[in-house]
Amino acid sequence: MEHQSETLVKRRKWKNRLSIAAVIAVTAAIAMISIGNYINTRTTDTGQAEDEFAPPEGFGGDKGAVMATGTTSVGVNAVAFDIDFLEDANLYVEEVYLSNGDSVQAGDKYLKFTDASIADARTELEEAALSAELAYRSGILSDGESKLQAKYEYDTAMLEAQYAQQVYEDTLAQLEADYAQAKKEYDAAQQEYDDYLEKVQNNSFYEEYDIENLKKAYEEAYDLYIDRKEYYEVSDDELKNNSNNNNNNGNNSGGGSNSAESMEPAALMTLSGSAGGTGDGKESESQKTETEEPTKTEDTAQTEPTTDTDTTDNPETDTDTDATDNPETEQKPSAPNGGERPKGFGDAARQEEQNAKKDREWIVKTVSLLEQETQDAKTAYTTALEEYENEISSAELNLQKLLNQLETAREDYTDADVSYQKQTLSAKTAYELSVAKGQTAQNDYQTQLTGLADSLEKLQDEKEEAAGNLALFEELVGDGYLYTQEGGTVLMLMAQEGRSLAGGSMIFAYSNPKQLSVSVSVSQNDIAKLSVGETATVLLEEHGSYSGIIETINPVSASNSRTSVTYTVTVNLQGDVSGLEANLTANVIFGETENMGGEPKKEGEHGRSGKADQKANDRKN
Repeated sequence: MEHQSETLVKRRKWKNRLSIAAVIAVTAAIAMISIGNYINTRTTDTGQAEDEFAPPEGFGGDKGAVMATGTTSVGVNAVAFDIDFLEDANLYVEEVYLSNGDSVQAGDKYLKFTDASIADARTELEEAALSAELAYRSGILSDGESKLQAKYEYDTAMLEAQYAQQVYEDTLAQLEADYAQAKKEYDAAQQEYDDYLEKVQNNSFYEEYDIENLKKAYEEAYDLYIDRKEYYEVSDDELKNNSNNNNNNGNNSGGGSNSAESMEPAALMTLSGSAGGTGDGKESESQKTETEEPTKTEDTAQTEPTTDTDTTDNPETDTDTDATDNPETEQKPSAPNGGERPKGFGDAARQEEQNAKKDREWIVKTVSLLEQETQDAKTAYTTALEEYENEISSAELNLQKLLNQLETAREDYTDADVSYQKQTLSAKTAYELSVAKGQTAQNDYQTQLTGLADSLEKLQDEKEEAAGNLALFEELVGDGYLYTQEGGTVLMLMAQEGRSLAGGSMIFAYSNPKQLSVSVSVSQNDIAKLSVGETATVLLEEHGSYSGIIETINPVSASNSRTSVTYTVTVNLQGDVSGLEANLTANVIFGETENMGGEPKKEGEHGRSGKADQKANDRKN
């Protein structure tokens, strides 16, 4: 535990340097007062002193060496508060047991914190240690999951590398298919535009809409309809009544087909004069009579005079056919001499009239059918004519529309061509990348495992640091007190009762007679050559030379002159300095690791030269 605490203290040593610099400034002021007394009381032999104080022979030949003069001062230790890892809690000083000028021994109590602030700090550190512990355990779990993920990525990379060639070929095939489809659509759009342009230039829409044939069909249907209507003297009222009857029959039958549509084709052919047969020969006797009668009537009308039984073709003898439907107005047949005709003769006449009525109805229905066919032919013709005229009137607009479609298809084709080139290159890059990943998959996998191990190690370090902080807290201030580590005289006390003590801040400074340092001023031209931790040689009058280490370099200039800028450098003497005192004049040589003759410096048992050891022995004798 002691070794751990020492390590943590050293880790935070750099945070205390500013506090140490402040202490050094105070001690430097004390040293300056002592220098005057030293100059007045020093009575050594000047010639001997100059001989002993002179730099080693040959100094100045090394252009890299820097020399400066200063005075020695007793070492000053700054005690800093090492609890610098508290984030929320603050430690408040309840009582201070020291004052400036007090002498202390190692292990003395010198400060007490409030119990409440100690409890708050302990709680924070315990929670931090627990949180770090939980984070470490969670890291162990996630480490296992991440290893599985890394293994999966490794296997995936190897699999992709294995099938990279096949994937590359399939991608190229798909790209070629997409390119071919775009080319096909572009060619189709070009062909459609060219065809329509040719139709516009050659006016071929007339043949395309079949205007001539539709017109001819309409005229033929119209001529046939007029011819039959006039031939049989079918009036418009009869056609209208037939249409109304058909509508009524259709409504009564639930939307059945009309009479004209249900007529036998043979009957229609007979009426139109194109045939004289009676259909397919399967009609009943009454149907045969009905279909034969108009034919006979037609033939008789051409060769014989009209008889009183032809009620259809003789206007003078035409009777009201509807009269037979009214029993009240039905006329009885009469005998030639004015009396009643025989009963059998009346039935025959009535039958003849009914047959004539049916024949007339058949004729009207047939003519109505011809009228309907004429209307259908007219509709087909006029519709085609309107579409043709619309086509002609909108030809320019349609041509522009097709041109726009062609331009769009051309752009799509161009884009497909560019995309094909890019995607081909991308597919090749992906193929090469998959192959490369397969080749480096093992190294990548190992790198991931190493990174996971480092992350877990970091979590472990954080856990150990949190536990170490808690342990250091308990060791240093667990009982609420601070204790001195070494003996000495208090020079400056910074801690105050009732105030919090921040981590890294200086508590107090005390003199340490076991340490001796030299403060020298170095010009700005040479200061860049020096750095903290480098060695130096310290030459002391009547005491020889000592090894030294640069402890601090004050970044703030020690002079007020603009032309001569200097910086204060503090060098700690190494070895046994118990025979030395403060306010000794010293020359410090920086950058000298060997003596001027090129041979290593011979050190005494305390890091001093042999001559210094001899003088020390002489003083003892």
